[in-house]
Amino acid sequence: MPSSDTPGPAGPAVLGAGGRVGSAVVNALLRRGHDVTAIVRNPSRHTLPDAPGLRIRQGDAQRPDLLSETLRGAGAVVLAVTPFSGPPQTFDGFDRDYYATIVSGLDRAMTGRRLVCVGLTATARLDDGTRFLDHPDRFPPFLAPFADAHLRATAALRDTTLDWATLIPPAGFGTLPPAGRPAASGYRLRREPVTLADATSALDHATFAEAVADEIASPTVHRERALVTSGHTAETAGRPG
Repeated sequence: MPSSDTPGPAGPAVLGAGGRVGSAVVNALLRRGHDVTAIVRNPSRHTLPDAPGLRIRQGDAQRPDLLSETLRGAGAVVLAVTPFSGPPQTFDGFDRDYYATIVSGLDRAMTGRRLVCVGLTATARLDDGTRFLDHPDRFPPFLAPFADAHLRATAALRDTTLDWATLIPPAGFGTLPPAGRPAASGYRLRREPVTLADATSALDHATFAEAVADEIASPTVHRERALVTSGHTAETAGRPG
């Protein structure tokens, strides 16, 4: 059974482990034999795998100071938290420094170590000189405050000592393969600027999680961002699956 009261191992920790992305990352890391610390705000609300290498911790990413002991035992951290379970009705009262504050706290708690963040398509720089969020036909302007929060996170990351990487999913993230077509056979990492076609492509959660797990085990993205696309797309610079 997963343990909730033993000290964290010297393996990766996943903040936001109960969400769709976070849980996919936990599963990918466990399949590779890692000891994983899953950090969630309310463990009773989430069903995590029954795996001997999994330890569950209650914690809030916005209070990394209270997670210092757990994070001290983590060789790397994945930041997969989100302030919303779905698109909010309004952004009134939303703190645009939500992610930046978390990043600054993690820098104090785990100086110089590996941090892999889950990014947002809207912030991707395109090869025409714009960002994805500059295209209202692709990204609803209503969601601009959330995109701004991710951009502020990038600025905060650049001011840290962390060996960070932000992996950005494409706009078709979470799209299942059509009936009769296999799931993605690997992935590609696209450094910015990226094409609109890549930014709007489809990718399943499991394949994205494999990219995150690779960047924990054998990092190739250092203090920069990269878009993750399916290995079915045309090959460019990046790591094949």
